[in-house]
Amino acid sequence: LVALGVASALMPWLCATLRVPHTPAGYLAVGYGLLAAFVPLATAALQALGHFGTLSLAALAAAPARLAAMVLLLPLLGLSGYFLGQAVPLLVNVAAAAIALRPLLFGKATRAWRSDLRPMARYALLVGLGAAAGALQGMAATFAIRHRLADDASAAYYLLSRFAEIATYCGGTLGAVLFPYAVAAHVRGEPSRGLRDGVFGAILLGGALLALALWLGLPWLFARLPGYAPYVPYAPWAGYLTLAVTLNAASASHFAHANARDDFRYLRYVVPLSLLFAAAFLFLPCRTLAGMLHLLFAAAFAQFLCVGAEQLCPARGAGHNCVNEQ
Repeated sequence: LVALGVASALMPWLCATLRVPHTPAGYLAVGYGLLAAFVPLATAALQALGHFGTLSLAALAAAPARLAAMVLLLPLLGLSGYFLGQAVPLLVNVAAAAIALRPLLFGKATRAWRSDLRPMARYALLVGLGAAAGALQGMAATFAIRHRLADDASAAYYLLSRFAEIATYCGGTLGAVLFPYAVAAHVRGEPSRGLRDGVFGAILLGGALLALALWLGLPWLFARLPGYAPYVPYAPWAGYLTLAVTLNAASASHFAHANARDDFRYLRYVVPLSLLFAAAFLFLPCRTLAGMLHLLFAAAFAQFLCVGAEQLCPARGAGHNCVNEQ
């Protein structure tokens, strides 16, 4: 209710700034954000309880469900269709978690977590710092794309990103499975670097194949879909955008592994890079889709290089060197 109240007050200004009509789409965006807040809770519970089958099925179902919703709703409803399509994978994940966690949701509650409140708060603060830095960069990119690009280029970006983000859903499935296994290995004092590297490589390989498929196939698909002809010239850029998304997904798997092992050294480069590229999106005079995509790729690649350097030299200090197994 508070979020909806603030949205009602700020919606006219926000719509004028983003050059979009003041329609119910803005409130759909707020609803999408509120729904998105529940998804990490559901995912974390499924991970902790080992419901990997549910996680995998939900993630695999979410991508085609969103794609189908976008293809059907975006041409008909415009921006409202975009937010409804965005909500579909969230609904899939929440519904899957609710079904799998029925015994937990309706069982007897305990208060054992209170003894762990301090370490939980520390952990949440560090994870939240990285997430907030990434969210700031994402919001700056979204604002710049919508505020600076022409309407056709902006619409083309959002359409292409729906296809490119399939890599995020596939990578997220692997990362969701990686996290609890890395936690268990850390508790036992065992290495999990091999598992991390396997997930990292699988995401890169799968994303590269998806990028190639979109680069070759999306122009053909758009040319045959009613209402998509204006976006055919932009369609080949989907492969490039998918590569940027893939690099981000691979880096995210590294961060998930680091979180599982209570290793937050990655914040030393994630936070500065996020602030740097957020400023770049906000202040560089970039007004073409190609320029925005180059900036997105540069941000993803810079982070990816830092991740690679950290993986090659995972720990420094007493008793550690660049060949330590993590």
